[in-house]
Order: sequence, then structure tokens, then C-alpha cells
Amino acid sequence: MIAAWLGLLLAAVSPPHGSGVTLCWLKSVTGLPCPGCGMTRSLSCGIRGMFSESLHYHPMGLFILALFILIAAQSLCTRGFRERVARFMENQATFFNHLYFAFVLTFMGFGIVRALFSFGGALVASK
Repeated sequence: MIAAWLGLLLAAVSPPHGSGVTLCWLKSVTGLPCPGCGMTRSLSCGIRGMFSESLHYHPMGLFILALFILIAAQSLCTRGFRERVARFMENQATFFNHLYFAFVLTFMGFGIVRALFSFGGALVASK
């Protein structure tokens, strides 16, 4: 719950097109983007309604932004409502486990493919 609020706060205060400083240690060391590179800019653009830019920076950003908004909104609801949501999710555990697995697979798959294309582009540029 706190992570969702912090994520929304970070998205709201971050400049939508970045600050010009690379914060990703993996990209700083290897020159290759990590699976999450561009996520902060994507969230920042998404919270400002700049949806095409958000998708450009990271295609999973809008999904994560929606998740943050839902979790933050749920934290404002009554305890009884939160308990009903928790029971519903427990009753549908198989579906939510599959959804989680698909999200992680998509997130990591995107990161790996993007890193491979970036690595391939760097090889072509060095020739």
C-alpha cells in the first residue's frame, strides 16, 4: 500500500522526460538497459495523461500506474471493503497467480528483448 503511494508520488514529482541523469546502475556499468529502465519516465508521463510518451518509455508503465492507483484507492476504502477484496482474490488465487506470472514473464521478456536489440545496435555501430 505504501509502495503504491510512493510510486504515485515519485511519478508526480519526476520530470516526464527525465532529468538527464541515468539512475540505473546496470545501464551505467554495461550501457545496456535493465528491464525497468524508463519506468519512472513512463509513470511520470502516464500520470500527466501523456499516454503515447508513456508507452514509448516503457510499455508496462501504464499497467503499473493503474495498479498503483487501484491499490492507493483501495487503501482509502473501508476495512470491510478491503476484506471483501482480499477474500475475492483468495477465492480466485489461481487466476491471480497466472496473471502475476504473465506480468513477470512479459516484463522480463520485454527487458531481455530490448537489451538484445540495444546490444545488437551497439555491435553494428562499432563496426
